[in-house]
Amino acid sequence: MNLQTGFIANYTSPAIGFCLIAGLLLFQIFKKRLPSLKILDNLIKIFISFLISFALFLSAINYFTWRNNELSQHLLPPYAPITYVLHYSWQHYLFEPIVTILFAFIVFKIIASLNKKFNNTFFYNEESYLAALGILAAGWPNCLIYLSSVLVLGILFHFLFLCFSFNKRRRRGDVDEKTVAQAERAWSPTIGRRSEAELERSDLAGVGHSVFSKQPSEPFRLSLLYFWLPCALLVLFLNDIISKYLITNQFII
Repeated sequence: MNLQTGFIANYTSPAIGFCLIAGLLLFQIFKKRLPSLKILDNLIKIFISFLISFALFLSAINYFTWRNNELSQHLLPPYAPITYVLHYSWQHYLFEPIVTILFAFIVFKIIASLNKKFNNTFFYNEESYLAALGILAAGWPNCLIYLSSVLVLGILFHFLFLCFSFNKRRRRGDVDEKTVAQAERAWSPTIGRRSEAELERSDLAGVGHSVFSKQPSEPFRLSLLYFWLPCALLVLFLNDIISKYLITNQFII
């Protein structure tokens, strides 16, 4: 891989992913909603098509670069078997995006399955699409940092909000056993009640979603909806630092 091809390979996909995620975040902020599920699904399909097409494009550039060089042309037929250049293209251009796509598909299915199994207790329907888009944009292995940051921030903000809520109620003298029991149930995935998405559902239109919601006799719960896009942008912005200095570089293919 020459310097020019290497630069294109390393920065084109993250740049396009950054623009896509930033556009969705701006849409969410100013419109107070997200695009429809159909649009999100189409964006995923378009981005997957781009990743595969771009990998094939880089493979073609590499082939013609080798063919036009007196030294590297000996790595191509008739001097060497075609399997060598195919293996090189697979290892350097195709394998990583395919792993990223498969990982995004697995996470998408896990989120959708959990939502279905527990009656939409955990996620909004849009979150599986946002998670998959974030993984595709961040790429492998930085998508591991991306998912970890979303989960850690979700747990941290939920914990802090519960602490703040308890302290506020204690000052008012409103904390009782019933309140404690409700807070404990907020962490249980087996409670047979409607989800935050069901209770506050606006179909991502009109008034939009709220990060925190409360219904009568329901504890406050935190949605991860507003973490997926900002965390993806942060990981993309810190792409070079994450790749060089964090433990994820051990997973580079």
